[in-house]
Amino acid sequence: MKIQTRRLVRTIANSHVSTPVEVVEGNSCPKLVGDSFHYQTLGGTRIWHPSAYSKKGWSNMRYVNSTVRVEVGAKWMKKMGLVSK
Repeated sequence: MKIQTRRLVRTIANSHVSTPVEVVEGNSCPKLVGDSFHYQTLGGTRIWHPSAYSKKGWSNMRYVNSTVRVEVGAKWMKKMGLVSK
């Protein structure tokens, strides 16, 4: 996918300029999906204020990577003329 096409898809989805773009099957317009990065306890509970749970030399926290991405349907892109045939 060309840079200009990714840029346009991100603009339509109102996302950040570095958000990955994923083409999926279907006719869906660009949308922002996924979760932002965060911290969890080892048991899986989300921690909203990590500094409140930290102790020097010990931590029950783990970092969870972001899964935020822009999903756009392949048929939608073809209908809009954003892919070569």
